Amino acid sequence: MVFSLFGKKPPPEPPKPAPRKKAPEAPATARPEAPPAPKPAAEASPPKDEFDSLDFTAPGAIEVHEEDHSGHFEIRESASSLHPVVEEAAILFANGQDEAALAALEGAAAAGNLGTAADAVWAMLFDLYQLMGKRELFEKRALEYSIKLERSPPTWIEPVRQTLGPALTTGGTAFVSFSGTLGEDTDKTIKQLEKIISGNPVARVEFGKLQDVDVLGAALLLKTMRGARKVKCELVMSGADKLAELLKAKLEVGRREDETLWMLLLELYQHMAEQELFEEWAVNYAITFEVSPPSWENRPPPKKPTPVPVLAEDSGDEDVFPLVGEMYSAGSDAFRKLIDYATGREQVLVDCGALKRMDFVSAGLFLNTLTNLQITGCSVTIRNPNQLIFALFGVLGINQVAHVERRKF
Repeated sequence: MVFSLFGKKPPPEPPKPAPRKKAPEAPATARPEAPPAPKPAAEASPPKDEFDSLDFTAPGAIEVHEEDHSGHFEIRESASSLHPVVEEAAILFANGQDEAALAALEGAAAAGNLGTAADAVWAMLFDLYQLMGKRELFEKRALEYSIKLERSPPTWIEPVRQTLGPALTTGGTAFVSFSGTLGEDTDKTIKQLEKIISGNPVARVEFGKLQDVDVLGAALLLKTMRGARKVKCELVMSGADKLAELLKAKLEVGRREDETLWMLLLELYQHMAEQELFEEWAVNYAITFEVSPPSWENRPPPKKPTPVPVLAEDSGDEDVFPLVGEMYSAGSDAFRKLIDYATGREQVLVDCGALKRMDFVSAGLFLNTLTNLQITGCSVTIRNPNQLIFALFGVLGINQVAHVERRKF
C-alpha cells in the first residue's frame, strides 16, 4: 500500500472523549496530500539503458540475469564517487587524447579547491608528464606542488625502453586491431600504431577482421610499416594473409592502377618473410608498371608468439601475470591467456607496472573477464597501475570485481 512508505504506525489507544472530538480535523493534517517520499537508494536507480550502452560483453561471456542488476548499480556508484576532472582525464587519456587530458588536469591543479581529490589529480598529472616525456613541466609543477600542498613532490624517473616480454600474446603488449575497411577512417588506429612503434621494439597488429581495403587506407598503412622498419620496430602480424588476399583481389597484371596497393602487398610480404610470394608479385609489378622489380631485403625472421610462462617476482612462490605496453582496441582473445592462466587458481596477481595505457574498449573487456573470474571463485589482485589507468578502473568499476592496489605516489 502507498501508506507503507511512511512506516507502520502504532495501534491507536483506547477511545477517549477528547481525541474523538478532534477526529474530524485529521484529514487536514493527514499526509496523503504531501509530496511522495523519496524511494530507497536501491530503487532510485538511473535509467537502465544509460549504462547498457557500455556493453563490452564478448561472445561466450556470462549472461546478465535479473538478479545480477545490483552489480550494475555498484559500478555506477563507483564512477559517481570520482571527481569529475579525474573521470574526464582518465577517459581522455584512455582514448589517446593526451593533450586534452593534460589541459583538464593542469586547469584543475591550478584552480585548486579539489578537496579530497587533490592527491588523485596531482598524481595523474605527474604520471601524464612522465608518460609524455615532459620533464621540464614535471619539475616546474613539482615545485608548485610542494608549495601549495606542503608535501614532498615525486621525482622524475628516466623512462626505460620496453623489451619484448611474454605478455605479447595477451594483446597487452603494443596491440592494435584493424577491422572493417582499411580506409581513410582508420586514421585513428594508424596513429595508435605509430605511437606504439615509436616507443616499443615490437608491435602486435591484427588484420584478421578486415573486410576491405582502399587506396587511402593502404597509403596510411604503407607509410606506417615503412616507418616501423626505419626505427627497427618489429611488427608481429596476425591475419596478414587475409590482408594480402584483399589486396591481390584488387590487382590485375598489366593494369596500371592503384600502385599503392601493389607496394603495400610487397611490403606486407617482406614483413611476413614470404620471399617466394614477394618475388612473384615483384615481377608482376615490374611487368605492369614497366620498371625494374623491387629487390628482396634479407631480414631476421619474424618472431612467433610463444605461450605465456609463469613469472615470479619478489618471492619464489608468488605467481604474477603481467600486462605491459599499450593496449588498444583489444579483440575477444586479448585476455584469453589470463583466463587460461587463472584456471585452477583461487588467487591471481596481475601486475600492471609496465602497462602504459589501456583504452576504454580494452578496459571494458578486462572488466568482463574479471567478472567471469570472480563468478568462478577466483580472486584477482591488480597491482601497480599508473594513476591514469587506476582512475579508469574506478570509472568502469573494475575495483568492484578485483582488488586494485594503487601505485605509491
